[in-house]
Amino acid sequence: MKNTTICIISALGGAMLGAAVAMLTTPQSGKELRGKIHDVFDETARRIHDDLCNCKGSTAEHEAPRHE
Repeated sequence: MKNTTICIISALGGAMLGAAVAMLTTPQSGKELRGKIHDVFDETARRIHDDLCNCKGSTAEHEAPRHE
């Protein structure tokens, strides 16, 4: 559970930081900026999805055996 939480927080933090940098450093018109933000958002969402899938796999490998 701890590894999953760390992965989620890291992914969300990176996404927010990337979005903020993209918005602050683009000297473009509003339409171009919106398109670029859309692209960054899509890429970040894909990365978060990939990270979460990887976290699920790594935590499943390290789970304690269940006694029934």
